Amino acid sequence: MTAPDNALPIARAEIIALFMESTLFGIFTVLYAIAVWILLYREKTRGHSRLNMVLCLTSTMMWLLSIAHLTIDVVRAVRGFAIWGQDMTGGAAKFYSVISDPTQVAKNAVYIVTTLIADCFVTYRLWIVWDRVWWVLPPPILLVCATAAVGVEVCIHIADTPVGQVIFSSKLQPWIRTFFSLSLTTNLLATLLIAARLLWANRRVSEHRAGGDTVSPYRKAIETVVQSAAIYSVALASLLGSYLAGSNAQYICLDSMQPTIGITFTLITIRAGLPSTMDNAVRGGINLIPIRAGLGQLQTIGGHVYSAQSGVNNVNIRRIDDGASIEEFPRKQAMD
Repeated sequence: MTAPDNALPIARAEIIALFMESTLFGIFTVLYAIAVWILLYREKTRGHSRLNMVLCLTSTMMWLLSIAHLTIDVVRAVRGFAIWGQDMTGGAAKFYSVISDPTQVAKNAVYIVTTLIADCFVTYRLWIVWDRVWWVLPPPILLVCATAAVGVEVCIHIADTPVGQVIFSSKLQPWIRTFFSLSLTTNLLATLLIAARLLWANRRVSEHRAGGDTVSPYRKAIETVVQSAAIYSVALASLLGSYLAGSNAQYICLDSMQPTIGITFTLITIRAGLPSTMDNAVRGGINLIPIRAGLGQLQTIGGHVYSAQSGVNNVNIRRIDDGASIEEFPRKQAMD
């Protein structure tokens, strides 16, 4: 399959893509620094939890992979414009058209690994929010495994593509379409299940809420999950749409996706961890509403267990300045 009639030349698309990726990487770096500060330094007042360390490690891996991806793109720009572009007319376009070049294969591999890390963590988050029940895991795990298998095939096929064939060739299209579609499906499925669980918990909380207490402790959690998923889903849908349209704009979307994945990931941590993102009603003290009230233990949204007497619906505690992470969803149900 020959290159499609494209109004956007590939060399111009790659320059725009490098600019977009650099800008978004700068945003990601700032957000990553804030997220690490929240997870490591502010959390030390409560002690480091296992989940916080997983969040920090995952964020760091995404940031390092983004550095690697951007470095490869800068190297490719130098080769394309400063070396090939000087040696021959249209050299930059010819360089970028060789999709089997090792640097192209390497940047695709970095993006695929980043996508798999994000999909694995969203599956882990789903498991945490659903109180660590095993039966919620098979669908997303199967999707992640399928995404990984297809991703490996994409890299192999791109590396074996003869010079002269483009990324839109009939040999590559089925694999690339499938990879993007599987990743989008995994993200949407996990987000819907997480939101459903939080909505269910919110309804249970509403049954025990005091008459004057109208602020739901789960509202911010639902907003954060849905909004972050929307950013990623729109970006991925744009990438899939531009690829299916045979437009070189897909290079812009693809390079922008690398830091975008990290941005959406760290935004959840930041929104859940900064006091400024908590409900305005939380000032000096906070009412944490248990899912069920009764004798024994009551599990709060912050993941801490408090004892209570039968019939108690609200537990007043001193404000925790650094906020509770969205990931610390109740891991145990209250015992009657």
